[in-house]
Amino acid sequence: MRLPFVVLFVNIVLFAPAYSCIVKANPSLNIRSAPSATASVVGSLLQGTTVSCLEKQNGFCRVGTNRWASAEYINCNTAASDGFEKKAPAADYTRKTWRGVTLNQRTIEMIQRAEVYMAQMGKSGFQFSFSQGSYSSSVAASAGTHDGGGAIDIRTSVVNNDKKTVDTMVVALRKAGFAAWSRGRVADSFQNNKHIHAIAIGDVQASTGAKNQIASFKRGRNGLKGDGVDPDAYLGRATPTWAQ
Repeated sequence: MRLPFVVLFVNIVLFAPAYSCIVKANPSLNIRSAPSATASVVGSLLQGTTVSCLEKQNGFCRVGTNRWASAEYINCNTAASDGFEKKAPAADYTRKTWRGVTLNQRTIEMIQRAEVYMAQMGKSGFQFSFSQGSYSSSVAASAGTHDGGGAIDIRTSVVNNDKKTVDTMVVALRKAGFAAWSRGRVADSFQNNKHIHAIAIGDVQASTGAKNQIASFKRGRNGLKGDGVDPDAYLGRATPTWAQ
């Protein structure tokens, strides 16, 4: 007996792998409704945002349903930062002299993470330079915030106070787990001493003043007396999960 000939039609759907990527565009990247520079803008992604590139078409990454962003401004070579988002730095409070200031090893690890993010956002080889470290009470204007661990003042003069570069520095520090603000770029008391002030979130040796600044940061404020508006609010707060 002859068996009937049966044809089976199988629909095979190929899914492109989703890559963990970081937005390089400063300060933000348009999201479009289709993979085209002429498609309508339906949103934006802040610099430093972690996204998944679900597939690529015409030089665009699909970052959601009918959501596309230019692949030129998205870096998917992010293996060096795997784990930074969810894994806190080691609780190593060994004090060291590092790049001319005193810091604990935990803070150093966080700075190194920030430098990885700088590279991923287009600043390869960048290193932070410090005007003040931790465990220091030598600067009266610091109001005790540097007396304990986790506190740093970062020079912006080394990049000629270039706005875009300073923006990227602030984003990288925040993404690495610092409460970080630019000082002197708006109307504050540091106009003649422009720098970035940062406190390592979760440092158990941080001074009371530094802890108060972290609380201010988490409220979306500037960490200064008067608890004013965050001067870098437009950059967002890419705080890692472990520091929230």
